[in-house]
Amino acid sequence: MAHIHTLFDGTRTGPEIVDSNDPNLHWHEVSGSRTSTDAFGPGHMHEFEGDKTSAPIDIDDEIEETGADDPHDDENDKIINMNNVETKYGYGQSLEVKEEAVNGVPVGIVKGYIATWDLDRGLDRFTKGAFADSLIELRAKNRQIRFKDHHGRTIGGFPIDRVFEDDKGLFGVGQINLDVQQGREAFSLAKQGVLSDFSVGFSSVEFEMDDDIRIIHKAIVWEGSLVDEPMNPAANVTEVKAVVPFQDLPLADRNRRWDSTSAIARIREFTDSGESPSAKYRKAFVWFDSAESTLFGSYKLPIADVVGGRMVAVPRAIFAVAAALQGARGGVDIPEVDRPKVVRHLERYYAKMDLDSPFKEKMYFVSDDVKTWTPRDLEKYLRGSGGMSKSAAKGLASRIDKEKKVEYNESKITVIKPDEDWSKVLKQVKSIRL
Repeated sequence: MAHIHTLFDGTRTGPEIVDSNDPNLHWHEVSGSRTSTDAFGPGHMHEFEGDKTSAPIDIDDEIEETGADDPHDDENDKIINMNNVETKYGYGQSLEVKEEAVNGVPVGIVKGYIATWDLDRGLDRFTKGAFADSLIELRAKNRQIRFKDHHGRTIGGFPIDRVFEDDKGLFGVGQINLDVQQGREAFSLAKQGVLSDFSVGFSSVEFEMDDDIRIIHKAIVWEGSLVDEPMNPAANVTEVKAVVPFQDLPLADRNRRWDSTSAIARIREFTDSGESPSAKYRKAFVWFDSAESTLFGSYKLPIADVVGGRMVAVPRAIFAVAAALQGARGGVDIPEVDRPKVVRHLERYYAKMDLDSPFKEKMYFVSDDVKTWTPRDLEKYLRGSGGMSKSAAKGLASRIDKEKKVEYNESKITVIKPDEDWSKVLKQVKSIRL
């Protein structure tokens, strides 16, 4: 039986969304933001932006008493699948922006590709027809695809009769509600050209792996969003770059000499890349231009060699790439948007070598790094990761802050109370287990 909650101002949440890692836990959504996570129970409540929600209200009971249609029926259908929603930022391009009136409501019209069939930087690729079944189901129910802004707030929808697949991708005509402030803000930025790219929110249903590439044959589309930091800076995806996923290659001896020219020659032979690069060839590099993946010149930042019949990462090569990213020898010619991912890739090897990151702003952390993090440190990292809104990052950090932290040593266990000042506590203890 589905349930909702109300906020102090009477706003209703969506129905419960079950945590895929722990079926005893769940949360709710309010305008694209999450409430706190809690266990199921007859009188449980959640927190949203610092306020407590009401106790649960069973939707089925409410409908039974009033005879009304379930206003959250679309969310109910999505409870299971929404646990696995993925988002691809900057996957498509908004092509046209104008204003109209729909049923007396002023709306901003934004046309463009919510998704395309091209390979993205995360090495995912939708096949043509991937969204066909999802669109048929939505049309049968006459339900729109949600339209969200770059903060994840719902600002309108894509009428399902105006969304279709073509040879390039999933095309949609979205309607932004201009009667709400966030809609006016988003539309204004879209008209200015600041928000000119789409992200797609989806759940993968059927896919296969081709080496490192995930080919998605069937997906459920949930939403399209306007974004200001596209994964694909060219927007129309005619030029797609990619950071090679971390391969966790075994390490060569720290003192092994590095000669990129001879190493690349050995890699070509080892990966059977005679006339053109094979899929295994890219594993020796950190970055490549996937739109020109058949050209050897598209592969940059080599870090591997062949030693003893296997591909290994060479520490001195890793050091050289890190130095180049910091400006040595003229720097590196890759898109700025890819640099953070390249840094994270390299930092994982630095951690594997038990060395400190050479970069000013760390982007990859091991367990020892986070032992003394305060909730503010965690919130800063979550927001900087690009995967959470400000309210979501603050909510998660706040939840951890309220849980008990325990320091263990041989003589005693010290319990740090939730209301104690972290800065004072940290001066007194050696480590904290989060």
